[in-house]
Amino acid sequence: MNRLSEPHYKRAADWILEHGRELEKARMKQLIQGGHEQDIVTALSAFQNEDGGFGNGLEADIRMPHSSPIATSVAMQLLVELEDNPQADQMIHTALGYLENQFGRKRQGWYAVPPEVNQYPHAFWWTVHDDGMSWIDHHWGNPSAEIIGYLLRYRNAVTHLNVDHLVKQCMDYFMNLTAFESEHEIYCYQRLFNLHPDLLTQEASDQLQRAVQSLVVYDQEKWQNYVAFPLKFAAVPRHSQLGIPTSKIEENLQFITEQLENDPFIEPPWEWNDYMDSWGHAKTEWRGVLTFEALQWLLNYGKVAT
Repeated sequence: MNRLSEPHYKRAADWILEHGRELEKARMKQLIQGGHEQDIVTALSAFQNEDGGFGNGLEADIRMPHSSPIATSVAMQLLVELEDNPQADQMIHTALGYLENQFGRKRQGWYAVPPEVNQYPHAFWWTVHDDGMSWIDHHWGNPSAEIIGYLLRYRNAVTHLNVDHLVKQCMDYFMNLTAFESEHEIYCYQRLFNLHPDLLTQEASDQLQRAVQSLVVYDQEKWQNYVAFPLKFAAVPRHSQLGIPTSKIEENLQFITEQLENDPFIEPPWEWNDYMDSWGHAKTEWRGVLTFEALQWLLNYGKVAT
C-alpha cells in the first residue's frame, strides 16, 4: 500500500497546529519532535475543575463546564502516559478523588454524565433521560471498566473503594456477556487490559476476540460512517490483532491515507441534531482530535513517508 507522503503529512500536521485546540497542538508537537510533555499537561489542566474531574468540553460533544466521569476518563487516557510529570501526577490524584466521589453504589460503577449535561449544548446521545441515564449508560463497561483500570493502577491513592472487589465485578461482567452491542464498552475493556495485561487470561482473551469479531466492520464502504473499523481495535501493531486479518488493517490504513490525501483533516462522521451553533465549534475541535488520531495510526504502522 502507499504511504502518506511527507507533504500530505505536513499539511495535516500544520492544520492541527493552526486550527486545533491547544491540547491537540501540544500533542502534535510532541509527535513531531518530542519534548512537549509539559505543554500537554498544561493544556490538559485547563479542562480540570476544582472537584478534580474534567469537563469544559474536553469531550467535545459535551459542552458543559461541569465535570463528568466520561470526560475524566478521556483525561486519564493522556495522564497515564505523563504520570512521571509532577503536575500530571497531582492531576491524576485529584481526578481519582473525583471518581471515587462519583461512584454509584447502586450501579456499582459510574454514569457517564451527570444530569446537568442537559443544561448545556451537547450531542443528543449524551442527554440524560428520566431514568437518570444517557444512552451510553445502557452498557455498564463504558466508562466503568476503564475507570476501574485507573483505580487499580493507582490503588495506593484510592481511599474508600474496594479496588479488588471492583476488579472482580468488572471481570465477571465481561466474562458473562453473551452479546456485544457497544464497541465503546469494548474499547474501555481494551484500555483496562492494556494497563493490566495480567487480567487478560486466555479465557478473557478469547472473550475479547469474540467481542471484537462481533463488532468490527470490515466493509470499506461503511468506513466513512461512524463504525468500529479495524484500526479502532488495532491502533498499534501486535503479534495478535484479536482475529483481525492483516489485510483488513492494511486496507484501513490505506483508507485513512486516501482521506488525508484528499483533505488536510479528518471530518467527524457524525452530526448533532440540535444546538447547531455549538456543533460548528465542536466539529472543528473534532477535526483536530480525529486528524491527530489518524496520523498516530499511520506512524504506528510506519505508513508515513520520510
